[in-house]
Formats: sequence, C-alpha cells, structure tokens
Amino acid sequence: MSRFNKKTKQKIIDDYLNASGRNSFVAEEFVTWLQDKPDHVAYKAFHGQDEHLLWQAKLQLARQFVSGLRIVVKEEIVHSKSREIKVTEYPAMISPLPTRWQGGGYVAFDPDSEVSQAELRKQAGVSLAAWLNRFRGCAENIGVDLTPIEDIVRTLRDDEEIAA
Repeated sequence: MSRFNKKTKQKIIDDYLNASGRNSFVAEEFVTWLQDKPDHVAYKAFHGQDEHLLWQAKLQLARQFVSGLRIVVKEEIVHSKSREIKVTEYPAMISPLPTRWQGGGYVAFDPDSEVSQAELRKQAGVSLAAWLNRFRGCAENIGVDLTPIEDIVRTLRDDEEIAA
C-alpha cells in the first residue's frame, strides 16, 4: 500500500467515485468494484498479491487506503488596507460516527458545510478526550494543568461534561 503516494490515492478514489456514481467511499464497495478490473493500478494492492487474503483484511486495507488524505483550503481575508491568507488543512474524507457502525463509509469533507464541520469537531473532541484519559496521569504528575484541554474537549464535543 505504501507504493501509492497521497496524490495517487486521491486520484484512484476520485476515479472510483466518478465511475461508480457514489459520493461516499465505502470500503466494501470499492474492493468489490476493483475485483473485475485486473488492469487497474490498484488491483494488485487488494486482489493480486495474496489470493487467500481474507475479505475483512481487504476491507481494512481499503480503509487504510483513504486514511490520512488531506485537503487544504486557502481563504483570503481582505481588511481595509492589508491582506491576509489563511490556510487550513482538513481530512479529505471523514467517516461520520452516526453511520459508521452501519457500514456508512467515508464521505468527502466539505469545509463550507456546518454538518461536516460539526462532525469533525465532535470526532476531534472524542479523540482529544481519549488522549486525556490515556495521558492525564503523566501530565498531572509533573504539575501540568489540563483544565484548558478539558475546556477544548467540551467545546469540540459541544457537551457539558468530560469523560472520566
């Protein structure tokens, strides 16, 4: 899988989405779509190397395939006499939590969509809370005040309490 750089992976995913008419990446459908395309550049990564590779392993490979792809949004902010360029990086695709357990797959992240932004904030809050749960002890042991991070978790998750 490492033989594909991010640009190539993004092109493969875009080609799959265009060919399939889907607007979301579902690992199982992608792997199935590749099955009858032995000339496709990604075929060997999923079907050609090990004929006995378990189906679940192929799906995990497909999920890893989209992991880490990013988009960069450049926003020009014009003030009265000065100009400021704000560059923000987002994941190219996200897997919404509400549909994840039903095989909902990945959807393209839209930085202008409040729904996409809210989902990404919630996922960020959950991940940061997990980090706090794992590393709280070592940080507090040296006197680090974690209150600001707890506040960030509450803000990102849009809730009033933080998991213990």
